[in-house]
Order: sequence, then structure tokens, then C-alpha cells
Amino acid sequence: MKRSYALIIAIAFFGASLTNPASGAVKAGSACTKAGATSTFSGKKYTCVKTGKLLVWNKGVLISKPSKQPAPAASSSPSQGTSGSTSSSQEPINSKVIELPTSFANIEERYQGIPYAVWDKIQTNLELHKSSELKISFLFGPNTPQRYPDQWTINAVTLGSRVMGSQKQPSEIKFIQFNKEDVSWARNEANKYTSPFNLGINYADQASEKCSGIDCDGAVTNITTDIGLVLVGVSNPVNRFNIQKFNGQNDLHEYTHAVQGMIFKGKTKVPPSMQMPCWFAEGQPQAISIPTLAKSAEDYVRIRKGWITDNRWVLKDYEPETIQAFLKENMQAPCPSNTYSMLFSLGYIVMDALIAVGGVDKTFDVQVGRADGQTFEDSFKKVYGISWEEASIALSKTASKVYKENKK
Repeated sequence: MKRSYALIIAIAFFGASLTNPASGAVKAGSACTKAGATSTFSGKKYTCVKTGKLLVWNKGVLISKPSKQPAPAASSSPSQGTSGSTSSSQEPINSKVIELPTSFANIEERYQGIPYAVWDKIQTNLELHKSSELKISFLFGPNTPQRYPDQWTINAVTLGSRVMGSQKQPSEIKFIQFNKEDVSWARNEANKYTSPFNLGINYADQASEKCSGIDCDGAVTNITTDIGLVLVGVSNPVNRFNIQKFNGQNDLHEYTHAVQGMIFKGKTKVPPSMQMPCWFAEGQPQAISIPTLAKSAEDYVRIRKGWITDNRWVLKDYEPETIQAFLKENMQAPCPSNTYSMLFSLGYIVMDALIAVGGVDKTFDVQVGRADGQTFEDSFKKVYGISWEEASIALSKTASKVYKENKK
């Protein structure tokens, strides 16, 4: 299905289904014929979703209206006469239609539509999965203050659990938070749990590692039975590394790692991080958590640009060949340490494109194939219908365009 998003002067966003125009009143809960089809009516965009055995229109998403543009200034051009009046039907000069990518064949051409397509895919999953039964709990070391309100984490992770509602998830996610004073306490807590994987570092040592620098920082996620365990290093003061600016996105990133772990648990002793490409393993949690917490498509465009522009680029240039080389070098752990930071930015942008084309769930389907013993390349081709070699070329060209435009 072909969809377009109009961007008029001030990047005012609205969506329309070009092949599925509303031919009459569309009501939430009324029957529709094709899952995923969309229609617009009375300022809302409706998506056809499957509820039980029925196909019905969802509640719809409000379409933000383009902001009104100021009237053109009067011109002294002789062709307009002395009054300087203009035609009331004149079209905005800078109007531009952004088409959403639908396949690897047009993703490079329609690269500007990627964030809008991703936003659409995220909203569709939220409509399909309206609630989550995930339990979210917190443990704090005796000397460790909160980084920010627990509700930030609860809100973020609950939304993400719904976005990933089709996936096998842990019954509980537990955040164990500690500062340097509480490392021993954290080690004792971590030792209460065992991993289903053969890890290169045990849970207790993982806790120590989070506080091995100038201060405690970052988090690491594990799976134990059906519980996700997140070990969180807390700095002193808690805002030392400005973690509050993420509004819980970092916690949803960690929870996505727990969902990755559930896919591989019971099928292999090798942890997911050692079986998936590094850019995939870290890029996927970014590409799910960042758009999930955006308030609108326009907000996601803004936040996404920040991740592109505010993170250091360590590769030699933005050319497709350079990006493809990065992907190739990060296909199997352990991956190069000198480009590690790029997993969270460039890896994210590549995964963003994959979600735009196929949605969130296909990115997990690739991991399911890998957990079942397929190679990454074989699983990727089975899921997306294109070889990884061909797809990597299209993705690299697309990412190159994204960076070149946003780094201007």
C-alpha cells in the first residue's frame, strides 16, 4: 500500500492513505477487509486490525493539521498591479510530499519517510496490544538514591512491552540500582540469580564493572528463569551523566535486551549478544525505545535528528561504502572497540530503516531463526525475502543519505 505524508513549510505533518481513501464514515469497531489497511475520516487515521477472528477498524489516531502560513507580503512587482494582491488559491511554494518506504527497492529513494513509517508501525502495534501484564520492580542499595521517578521507567517499559506484545517476554523485569558505596550489596543481590547462558562474566562481576570507572554508569541486562535482571550503576550526584534527559528510554532499551534473551533462552547456551551482529544487538533496542516514547511523528523526527547530530561520528566519512564496511566489521562479537559508540547511533539508524520496511516484529523473527540454528544471513533472507548482501547495500546507501542530510 502506498502512503504519503505532507510536509508543508514548517514541517506540519499529516497522513493520508492514497490507495484506501475514506469512501464513507469509518467507525471504530466496524468491519474492514484487510489487516493493515488504513483510512482517514473526520481528522483521524484508522487502521484495520485483527481482533480475535474479526477484522475491525481501530480507534484511530488524530491527524495533526498543518499550521496556517502567514499571507505573502505585498509585492511591488508591476505584474501584480499597485494593490499587490495575490490569488487566494495560490499553492505554498515549498510544499513537499514525503512518501513512506515500503520495500528495500524504494527505501533509498524514500529515505525521508523512514521516521514517519516507523512511527506508523509503532502505533499499529500499540493498537494491537492495548495492555501489558509485565511486572516492573525496583531494588535500591542502602546508600543509593533514585536517578529519577520510578514512574518514568514504568511508563516507558510498559509502552515498550505493548509494542513488543507479539514476542515472548519475561514475567517480570527487575531494576537493581546501586552506587559505589553499594557495590558489595549489588554483588550479593546479583549472586542470587543464575543465567541460562554461558557468560564470560558472572552477574556479580557485571555489577562491579558498572562502577569500575570514575563513577558508576550504565546498565547491563540479563535473563534468569522468566525474570529480566537489569543491573544499574548510579552516579554521584545522580545527574552527573545527564541520564535524566532520556526520560526512561534507556530503561526500555535495557528491557528490549531482556526480550532478546527470552528468544534464545532454552535453545542455546550462547547469549544473544554473541550470536547477533553487534549493530543489530544494540541498534534494535534503540530503534524500538526511541520512537516508542516520542509523543508524535514530528516529535520522533526531532528526537531522531538529535541522535544523528549529537553523537560523535568516528568513521572516515558518510559514504555508503564506509557504512557498509562498518556493518561488515560488526557482524559477529567481539566487535571492534574503536567503533563501539556507533552501534547506538549508526546501528540504530540502520535498524530504523528495517522497522520502516517490515515493522518491529520482523526484527525479532530474524533472531528467532538465529536461535533455531540458522545463520544470520539465512534467517534474514527468510524473513525479508532478500539476501543480506543486497539489503546491506540498500541500507548503507539509505543511512548515507540520512546522515548527509542531517549533518548539513
